Amino acid sequence: MKRGLALVFGEASHARLHAGLTVACAAAALGRPVRLFFHGEAVAALATERRWMGDNAYAAAGLPSVAELIGSALELGAAAMACQTGLQLCGLAADALPDGIEAGGMIAFLADARDDELVIG
Repeated sequence: MKRGLALVFGEASHARLHAGLTVACAAAALGRPVRLFFHGEAVAALATERRWMGDNAYAAAGLPSVAELIGSALELGAAAMACQTGLQLCGLAADALPDGIEAGGMIAFLADARDDELVIG
Protein backbone atom coordinates (compact mmCIF):
# COMPACT_ATOMS: atom_id res chain seq x y z
CA MET A 1 0.00 0.00 0.00
CA LYS A 2 1.34 3.41 -0.97
CA ARG A 3 1.66 6.08 1.68
CA GLY A 4 -1.21 8.54 1.56
CA LEU A 5 -0.95 12.23 0.81
CA ALA A 6 -2.96 14.67 2.94
CA LEU A 7 -3.18 18.26 1.68
CA VAL A 8 -4.46 21.14 3.79
CA PHE A 9 -5.48 24.29 1.93
CA GLY A 10 -5.42 27.30 4.23
CA GLU A 11 -6.17 30.26 2.01
CA ALA A 12 -8.27 31.18 -1.00
CA SER A 13 -5.35 31.77 -3.34
CA HIS A 14 -5.90 30.66 -6.95
CA ALA A 15 -2.24 29.78 -7.53
CA ARG A 16 -1.88 27.79 -4.29
CA LEU A 17 -5.16 25.94 -4.79
CA HIS A 18 -4.33 25.17 -8.42
CA ALA A 19 -0.85 23.89 -7.58
CA GLY A 20 -2.02 21.79 -4.64
CA LEU A 21 -4.93 20.30 -6.55
CA THR A 22 -2.61 19.50 -9.46
CA VAL A 23 -0.35 17.61 -7.03
CA ALA A 24 -3.40 15.85 -5.56
CA CYS A 25 -4.62 14.74 -8.99
CA ALA A 26 -1.17 13.52 -10.02
CA ALA A 27 -0.73 11.55 -6.79
CA ALA A 28 -4.20 10.01 -7.09
CA ALA A 29 -3.56 9.12 -10.75
CA LEU A 30 -0.45 7.26 -9.58
CA GLY A 31 -2.59 5.24 -7.16
CA ARG A 32 -1.66 7.10 -4.02
CA PRO A 33 -4.46 7.65 -1.47
CA VAL A 34 -5.21 11.39 -1.28
CA ARG A 35 -7.11 13.45 1.30
CA LEU A 36 -7.96 17.13 0.91
CA PHE A 37 -8.91 19.51 3.71
CA PHE A 38 -10.19 22.98 2.87
CA HIS A 39 -9.56 25.10 5.97
CA GLY A 40 -10.83 28.60 6.75
CA GLU A 41 -11.05 30.88 3.71
CA ALA A 42 -10.04 28.04 1.38
CA VAL A 43 -13.58 26.68 1.80
CA ALA A 44 -14.61 29.44 -0.64
CA ALA A 45 -13.08 27.29 -3.40
CA LEU A 46 -15.91 24.82 -2.88
CA ALA A 47 -18.71 27.27 -3.69
CA THR A 48 -20.14 25.90 -6.93
CA GLU A 49 -20.71 29.40 -8.33
CA ARG A 50 -17.16 30.57 -7.53
CA ARG A 51 -15.19 31.79 -10.54
CA TRP A 52 -11.52 32.72 -10.23
CA MET A 53 -9.90 35.50 -12.25
CA GLY A 54 -6.86 33.28 -12.65
CA ASP A 55 -8.92 30.57 -14.35
CA ASN A 56 -9.18 32.67 -17.53
CA ALA A 57 -5.41 32.87 -17.97
CA TYR A 58 -5.02 29.19 -17.14
CA ALA A 59 -7.78 28.23 -19.60
CA ALA A 60 -6.03 30.24 -22.33
CA ALA A 61 -2.97 28.06 -21.69
CA GLY A 62 -5.09 24.88 -21.87
CA LEU A 63 -5.10 24.29 -18.11
CA PRO A 64 -8.12 23.25 -16.02
CA SER A 65 -9.96 25.55 -13.63
CA VAL A 66 -9.87 25.14 -9.85
CA ALA A 67 -13.38 23.67 -9.96
CA GLU A 68 -12.34 21.19 -12.67
CA LEU A 69 -9.34 20.12 -10.60
CA ILE A 70 -11.54 19.56 -7.56
CA GLY A 71 -13.85 17.44 -9.70
CA SER A 72 -10.92 15.50 -11.16
CA ALA A 73 -9.45 14.84 -7.72
CA LEU A 74 -12.78 13.47 -6.51
CA GLU A 75 -13.17 11.34 -9.66
CA LEU A 76 -9.69 9.93 -9.02
CA GLY A 77 -10.81 8.84 -5.55
CA ALA A 78 -9.53 11.66 -3.34
CA ALA A 79 -11.41 12.16 -0.09
CA ALA A 80 -12.31 15.80 0.59
CA MET A 81 -13.43 17.62 3.70
CA ALA A 82 -14.53 21.22 4.27
CA CYS A 83 -13.75 22.82 7.62
CA GLN A 84 -16.93 23.42 9.59
CA THR A 85 -15.59 26.73 10.88
CA GLY A 86 -14.57 27.69 7.34
CA LEU A 87 -18.10 27.00 6.13
CA GLN A 88 -19.41 29.53 8.65
CA LEU A 89 -16.64 31.99 7.81
CA CYS A 90 -17.48 31.80 4.09
CA GLY A 91 -21.25 31.75 4.59
CA LEU A 92 -21.68 28.30 3.03
CA ALA A 93 -23.99 25.55 4.19
CA ALA A 94 -22.72 21.98 4.44
CA ASP A 95 -25.61 20.77 2.28
CA ALA A 96 -24.47 23.14 -0.51
CA LEU A 97 -21.09 21.42 -0.85
CA PRO A 98 -20.39 19.57 -4.09
CA ASP A 99 -21.09 15.84 -4.03
CA GLY A 100 -18.24 13.91 -2.46
CA ILE A 101 -17.16 16.64 -0.06
CA GLU A 102 -18.09 16.31 3.59
CA ALA A 103 -18.03 18.83 6.40
CA GLY A 104 -15.75 18.10 9.33
CA GLY A 105 -13.04 19.37 11.57
CA MET A 106 -9.26 19.26 11.66
CA ILE A 107 -9.22 16.57 14.35
CA ALA A 108 -11.31 14.21 12.20
CA PHE A 109 -9.15 14.97 9.16
CA LEU A 110 -5.88 14.34 10.99
CA ALA A 111 -7.26 11.16 12.57
CA ASP A 112 -8.08 9.85 9.09
CA ALA A 113 -4.72 11.02 7.74
CA ARG A 114 -2.75 9.60 10.65
CA ASP A 115 0.08 8.01 8.62
CA ASP A 116 -0.21 10.16 5.50
CA GLU A 117 2.41 12.61 4.33
CA LEU A 118 1.03 16.02 5.35
CA VAL A 119 1.38 19.03 3.03
CA ILE A 120 0.07 22.48 3.93
CA GLY A 121 -0.60 24.83 1.05
